[in-house]
Amino acid sequence: MRGRGSFTLIEVVVALGILTLSLAGLLQILTASQSRLARVYEKWRETHILMQAAEYYLLQPGEDPGGVPYTYFPYSDYEALCYYRDAENLPEDYINIPDQLPLRTCVVELIRLRDRKTVGTILVDKISYETTLAGE
Repeated sequence: MRGRGSFTLIEVVVALGILTLSLAGLLQILTASQSRLARVYEKWRETHILMQAAEYYLLQPGEDPGGVPYTYFPYSDYEALCYYRDAENLPEDYINIPDQLPLRTCVVELIRLRDRKTVGTILVDKISYETTLAGE
């Protein structure tokens, strides 16, 4: 005769199966979140590095700042490039204004050296003070 407080073997096996599936699902969720967290951290790190490089380049005078010294950019696995180009997509009202200094775009790119991939780019429009106005 069966006692009231005990479980049958089938009930125990089913309960263990449910517990196993639940734990497997939990481990899968934890693994996926860990890899997502690693990707987000890497993206944050690259953005931080790009911002450091942009800050350095934008504080330099002239349009040929050269490379960033190691003391300001201590990342041996990345390279920062900076160059200037003419500003694009300006409204017609802002083009060829008399006595107006030209607007240039500073382009700062962050390149990951292991695969030579550009992982981030910042575009900053700024007035070119190197160009003199006619008659000055």
